[in-house]
Amino acid sequence: MSRLPETGAVQRLIDTLSLSDQVQHYLLDALTSGRLRPGDRINEAELARTLGISRNPVREAVSGLAQRGFLVSAPRRGHFLRRFTRQDVDDVFSFRICVESFAIRQALPRMRRPDHDDLARLVERMIAAARAGRLAELHQADMALHRRICELSGNRQTLRAHEGIDTEVQMLIAYVDLEREPPLHSALAHLPVVEALASGDVERSVTAMQHHLETTWAFVHRMYGRTGRGEPLIDAGDVPPSQVRRIRG
Repeated sequence: MSRLPETGAVQRLIDTLSLSDQVQHYLLDALTSGRLRPGDRINEAELARTLGISRNPVREAVSGLAQRGFLVSAPRRGHFLRRFTRQDVDDVFSFRICVESFAIRQALPRMRRPDHDDLARLVERMIAAARAGRLAELHQADMALHRRICELSGNRQTLRAHEGIDTEVQMLIAYVDLEREPPLHSALAHLPVVEALASGDVERSVTAMQHHLETTWAFVHRMYGRTGRGEPLIDAGDVPPSQVRRIRG
């Protein structure tokens, strides 16, 4: 728990959700921001002191995250942040490509000029944040763009599926320090997707999104193996040929 903010830096929790739900949100933010790393132990007593609450809601929150698969339990040792395997990474990104490709096919016929303008503004936010070195803002705008496309599909199941893997995607990216990729490069990588959507061409848009996500997928594979966090995945030579062709253009 050493990466969590100091006690004085934590604002008192508000009353809009149950305490255990609020603790879950707090921990999820720590997981997806990289403040907690694979294998880190959740010290329930320390977390309760940090947040100024009793142990019970902390215990409930930790149990809830364990049930969702973000934490794992070790007998007599407590709960630890989950480590991802090669199969986990492939499962998450392959499913994400399916979901977001389907979202585009549903969303594009429904999209109007204001919708395209909203997506363009999100990319502008990413570029401005990247140039200013505001990585947190860059990542927030990135997530907002992908979520917005799913929202525009008008399909609640599509959005629910996207939300179901969004936390895992953020955890993976935090684990491999995706900020090692030049921030401006990360921001500009979304331009082809938004430009393709603006053209109204469904197949071009799906191809642009698939290329974008497959590039991130391959990068996560390579970086995860280099960091030594969790199980080594694959080296650059093991990236599927279809992905290599897309990445190299």
